[in-house]
Amino acid sequence: MRNIKMLTGLFITCSLTGLLYTGCKKDKGFYAYENQLKTFDGNIYEFLESQHQYDSFLLAVNRVALDDSLRTGAYTVFAPADVSFNQAIESMNTLRNMQDRPQMHIGTVPLEQLDSLVCRYIVRGVVRADSMLFQDGLTLPAVRYAYPMHGKLTYTDAEGHVKGGPGVIRFSDTKGVIYTNRWSTATTMAIDISTTNGIVNILEKDHMFGFDEFIRRMNPTNSSPWGEYPFFIPGVIGFEQFDRGGARVAYHDFSLDNKGGQFRPAEYVDITNSEEGGMKVGWTETDEWMKYTVQVTETGAYTFILRYGSPNNDGRIHLELDDKLVIGSHIMMTSSGGYNQFKDISTTVNLTEGRHVLKIYYDFANFDLRFMKFLPVGRPLPIPGLITLEDFMPGGEGVGYHDNNSGNNGNHYRRDEGVDIDVTKNDGGGYHIGWTEGGEWMKYSVDVKTTGFYNIYTLAGTPNNNRRFRIEFNGENVTGTVVVPNTGDYNRRVNIVNTVHLEKGPQEMLFYIEDGGFDVKHITIRPLN
Repeated sequence: MRNIKMLTGLFITCSLTGLLYTGCKKDKGFYAYENQLKTFDGNIYEFLESQHQYDSFLLAVNRVALDDSLRTGAYTVFAPADVSFNQAIESMNTLRNMQDRPQMHIGTVPLEQLDSLVCRYIVRGVVRADSMLFQDGLTLPAVRYAYPMHGKLTYTDAEGHVKGGPGVIRFSDTKGVIYTNRWSTATTMAIDISTTNGIVNILEKDHMFGFDEFIRRMNPTNSSPWGEYPFFIPGVIGFEQFDRGGARVAYHDFSLDNKGGQFRPAEYVDITNSEEGGMKVGWTETDEWMKYTVQVTETGAYTFILRYGSPNNDGRIHLELDDKLVIGSHIMMTSSGGYNQFKDISTTVNLTEGRHVLKIYYDFANFDLRFMKFLPVGRPLPIPGLITLEDFMPGGEGVGYHDNNSGNNGNHYRRDEGVDIDVTKNDGGGYHIGWTEGGEWMKYSVDVKTTGFYNIYTLAGTPNNNRRFRIEFNGENVTGTVVVPNTGDYNRRVNIVNTVHLEKGPQEMLFYIEDGGFDVKHITIRPLN
């Protein structure tokens, strides 16, 4: 019998001796490996910091605001070493060089994508290796979004004996499917390092951070929508809401930083606060562009409205749809009085139904951009779609709307009407209805494309309690009384969701204010399924 003593220090070196394995015994041909618990007198974050080879992981953890969680929460971490990040970053930047795109590093990659990947290495709860020894392993929910990771403990062979060696966890990204042949898997080199608030497992150094998704996520060749869905046309789009995908994919900007820094600071598009509230894209240069994934609800003519600010008379832009020129979209901008003063300009364009990528291209740039808006020409607003509430039917008081006072208190958009319309003060641009009072209403001409159940999302905000409205179609109250929750501020809005059944065909939709004292921006109507 012979004894092999383990090193008791807590410094993990490139060899496996530092933290992993203790003694092994051989008696009458039987070889029994014993995994023993390793402990560190500190929290998970302090342990990783003390090893000096997880700095990239900690930088990523800090960027996605999980550092406090690793100090105080109860978690199990599968830690990728610096070399894992180096492999991923170098591979990505080699490709970016070939594409003539700027280099990126952990501090500048898209934050939302980094968040998604980092979370997969941090598992909820304290999960010891022996709990993963089931035949099918164990599903491990990630720290955010409950993304399903998977762990399975196996034992290596040693001294000619099957499964007589140290334990290894096969840690897998399941891709959200049950088919194991689609999973991406890493293995551990050290397991069950116990800290004061959880467990750390060390991944092998040949693992590339992000499993097999890092380059695809950080360096996409096609842009993707800013939000969960493409923007509806007709509808309104804030220029700061350009697609995800980064430089030369979702936008082209000649600067290598966000000069405004007020929104999406890791991107190069220059975004700052607008003087009238909300955001604007500034410091524009000729031949820059931005892309937006859109869903055009029906083929036809649309009024294209552009809101901008400029002291000059020769700014020019045009639109492209799937990289093809939109006929009639060239706009020459006259002076609005300054970069800090804004006005709307419009033209008519024809768009084709379906999902597309819309590009705005700066032919001659000396302007700031707020938002763009599309309205159908001579047709009702389609459903599914987005209903901009400032676009009520014409006809005036008692026909298109009823308002308890005669003036437009916001003094924007339809200034000669009695409905109170103001410029939206937060991201997304557009207009909203304010100064609401009980008994007021607005009417809209709409066209429901298919009979069925729909979710109605009403974007509203108020610092008051028990504000109420209802929505009617052809005189029928389809929503019942809807309560607007107290959001703390008129400009802090939430979507209020109601499920309704609508019949196919042209109809009149009425937005009725039962108890005023809230602001409301728009209504989005999507099929329930």
